[in-house]
Formats: sequence, structure tokens, C-alpha cells
Amino acid sequence: MQSNIRRGFTLIELLVVIAIIAILAAILFPVFAQAREKARQVACLSNGNEISTAMMMYTQDYDETYVLAIDWNDWQIWTYRIQPYMKSWDIMYCPSGTTKRMPNSWYAAGPQYNWWGNWGLWVQYGYNATYFNLASADCSNMQQNGNAFGPPTKLAAVNQPAATVMLAETGQDAEPDFDDGVGTAIVYPPGGWTANDACTYGDWGPFGPDSLWYGSNGSTAVTKMGFFRPRHNGGGNITFADGHSKYMLPGALAAGTNWNLATSQPGNINIVDRSQYLWDLQ
Repeated sequence: MQSNIRRGFTLIELLVVIAIIAILAAILFPVFAQAREKARQVACLSNGNEISTAMMMYTQDYDETYVLAIDWNDWQIWTYRIQPYMKSWDIMYCPSGTTKRMPNSWYAAGPQYNWWGNWGLWVQYGYNATYFNLASADCSNMQQNGNAFGPPTKLAAVNQPAATVMLAETGQDAEPDFDDGVGTAIVYPPGGWTANDACTYGDWGPFGPDSLWYGSNGSTAVTKMGFFRPRHNGGGNITFADGHSKYMLPGALAAGTNWNLATSQPGNINIVDRSQYLWDLQ
């Protein structure tokens, strides 16, 4: 005689199934997170390409002259100047960038900190103004005619466009009243302070609050990379003068210098191999 009693799972069998599901989740969830971040990285890369296209259109319309970084006469930022060539202002922000606005506590600090008054400053792609608005090493042509840096560079002056950094992802370190990752329209090259062919305001290495110009709070005490922000698995997207963009790690971006994340300090970072250096016009 056959029994109609149906046997269920034992407790041990259920625990084994739960353990297997937990192991699979532990394996797959990081993969899903990496896939999402990879998608954001690709979108960010596309933003860089679109911004560079707008900049090249501007350059062609202005006698093959790169855009002026910052004009003190009317406080115009390069982002304002290329805006007519862009489809949307949203491309100025990386999808992985967590913060766009300045904190509310800064609104009352003065018009220079107001989001709506200076929205062009807090973008998350920074311009290599040190070389694309090149001032001579003696600083004699810096801050002339309202230019915050030097005069805008001519297109023909860039000898290797495919190997010259024009834009990089940017962000600033958090402060007590300042969210982490707020962007800046300027990015500084490694070895900029000690370069024998340029005059600039910043460098790589740890800078405390209010130490780097054109960055609102001006802090890179943690990231130590001249406002370059490695948002994507330890690296970030870089756009070159020929218009192409690619993902790079900080060490590769600082090629040709003696920069080291652990030990470098402002003023002791030097360009040691110009053939490998990616930021100048040579």
C-alpha cells in the first residue's frame, strides 16, 4: 500500500539553500554594482566628448583660439562661453558625481559663493587653463586685460593634440559645511608650480581649505590631484585636445612627473620627462 504522505524539506536542506542564495548574492551584487558604475563611466566619457566638440566649435569660430578660462572683467567662465554650442547644461556633470550644488550655508556668505550667480564654476569637468591659457614662467603676462591666467592659446600651438590634456573630471574634498565632490571649472597639472614654461595657481599634492584658487573651498587634502577627481573605480575620464576622451588612472595621468599619492607635497612635484608629460603643449 502506497503512502500519500508528502515529504517536505528538512531544516538542514533549507539552510543549505539559503546559504547558496547568500553566496550567489555576495558574488553577483558587486558585479551588478560594477556594471552600473561602468555604464555611468561611459556616459561621463560621452559628456567629455560633447564638451570637447563644443569647445572645438568655439575655437573655429574665434580664429582658432582656445576659449578664455576666466575673464575678471565680467567674471565670465569658459563654461558660459561655450554654452551656445552645447545641447544641454547637464553634460557638465558626471552621472557618478554625487553633488552639484553648493551647500545652503554658503548662500549667505556672499555673491561669490551663490550657486545661481556662479553656476559655471561648479561643473565637474575642469579646463587645463595653465597651458590652454598659457602664462610665461615669469608670470609677466598673467592677469593681463582681465585674463585670470595667460592669453588664450592658439590651436596651432598644441604640437600633439592627441596627447595633450584639455579637460579632466573634477571635484573638491569635503569640509564641515561643504559636500564632497562639488566640481570646479579648472584642473591643475601635476608639476605646474615648478614647471619652467608656465605660471599657474596650483599643483597636485595635498592642499587644505581655501588653498587652491577657483575651487570655492579649494581643498584637495585627500585626493591630492589638483582637482582631478577619480570617480570611477580609482580613475577618471580625460578629454584631449583632439577631442577624444578616455579613462585614466592618476598614475598614468601624472606620467612624466615624480608625483606620488603617498609622499608628494605641493612644490616638490617636478616634470622629469617631457616626452611622457601629458599636460603641456610640447
